Amino acid sequence: MPDRGGSAAWGDRAGAARRTRRAGRRAQDFVSHPRCAEEAAALEHFDGAGVVRLLAASADRAALLLERVGPATLETVRAEEATEIAGELARRLAVPAPAGTRSLASTAGPWLAQLEQLAAPGLLPTREVDRARELIAQLADDRTATMLHADLHFGNVLRAEREPWLAIDPIGWRGTAAFDAFTVVAKTTPTRDLAGLITRFSHAAHVDPGLAERCCQARAVTAYLHQEHVGGEWFDRDVLLALISGTSPPRPWPR
Repeated sequence: MPDRGGSAAWGDRAGAARRTRRAGRRAQDFVSHPRCAEEAAALEHFDGAGVVRLLAASADRAALLLERVGPATLETVRAEEATEIAGELARRLAVPAPAGTRSLASTAGPWLAQLEQLAAPGLLPTREVDRARELIAQLADDRTATMLHADLHFGNVLRAEREPWLAIDPIGWRGTAAFDAFTVVAKTTPTRDLAGLITRFSHAAHVDPGLAERCCQARAVTAYLHQEHVGGEWFDRDVLLALISGTSPPRPWPR
């Protein structure tokens, strides 16, 4: 998986340092983290449509002043409904990408290199690792012309006043929103119908459920191998194994 500044195996983005200052009757969030400049560019392009508004930025873009949202997140909502809300936001964020936007396709090389480094014999069946390799190769040729959040998950969607829910912390790549299916569904419990959640997200986001399932499988392979190597527990091991094995296929994409 591509390096996104310390996040674990294409999982959740490293938590941003936030503080709040009240201004009159309104409150605004100050954010500072290593990817502020990248986030600012994405927020400017999305212009508040499905995401928080960027109100101001420091001259070096190392700190941002954002529209206040939260504190409630989609983690407080039933998983099926939350997945559809996240998918709808992914659809809204799929706007034409400006020139120079980093592409999902450009991350395939580093992702494959990380996979090869982690894929020690015996950790996962070879066929599952090969499936991940095939998906990465497919994404290397992705020519999607629209944006994606690139770190969309329930904790990155907060209750708001201007709209019911708004996304925060976009990375803002150019590529298929099917990539975000993994972080949306991977934080659920092993008892959930993961294939059903992938389908719900896909239909709401207007992406192919088959591609979303393959993105989930490939990202789960890398996340699982990463956790086996470093000992972290960013994702439930049983959820990752279920996504890797694809225990039940996603429902067909309606035509």
